[in-house]
Amino acid sequence: MCRDGYEPCVNEGMCVTYHNGTGYCKCPEGFLGEYCQHRDPCEKNRCQNGGTCVAQAMLGKATCRCASGFTGEDCQYSTSHPCFVSRPCLNGGTCHMLSRDTYECTCQVGFTGKECQWTDACLSHPCANGSTCTTVANQFSCKCLTGFTGQKCETDVNECDIPGHCQHGGICLNLPGSYQCQRLQGFTGQYCDSLYVPCAPSPCVNGGTCRQTGDFTFECNCLPATWPIFPKLLSLQEKESYC
Repeated sequence: MCRDGYEPCVNEGMCVTYHNGTGYCKCPEGFLGEYCQHRDPCEKNRCQNGGTCVAQAMLGKATCRCASGFTGEDCQYSTSHPCFVSRPCLNGGTCHMLSRDTYECTCQVGFTGKECQWTDACLSHPCANGSTCTTVANQFSCKCLTGFTGQKCETDVNECDIPGHCQHGGICLNLPGSYQCQRLQGFTGQYCDSLYVPCAPSPCVNGGTCRQTGDFTFECNCLPATWPIFPKLLSLQEKESYC
């Protein structure tokens, strides 16, 4: 292992030869491994509560051998922790220690609650129309999106039953979870609340210029290679692009 012109040891390790011709690397403090290639994982002892750090030299890893009464990767938990004493997670749930006296349960599929004590009533997806399901005391509760109601959010709210949504004589059309105002000539906007001005904003695209030709009509003056349209009357639901 140790021979002239060949130095296998790294990190200032020293190659030492035995009488029989074999050798090894004598590592400086803070390094270990066959060639001193690993940082000593026990250099800064992470083991708490009197735990002993045990290094695995060849792997460069370490484990903690905990003192009586303590457990955990770093011996950070007392065996009097609720996860060990009362085993609070029910129905096959797994207890995770968060601090010396707090915990969190990971529940098996089909159970929910802080301690997995409830049957998950949301497992069958009872809530409709994109609503959110929560389980409380083995019962489900649905939080509905706007526009839906009912125990399972299965009923569409008819917004048109409430007068005043559409202004200036606009006709209310109920939609699933929403509604739409059918605009009358001369008005625009979601609630028919704005006066219609043919060229504001301009409906002409591709650089075309809009010119108002009447109270509700316009024409587009298009750039070369595009087609102009003739003076046009606004229809109730028209959303065309011109040029």
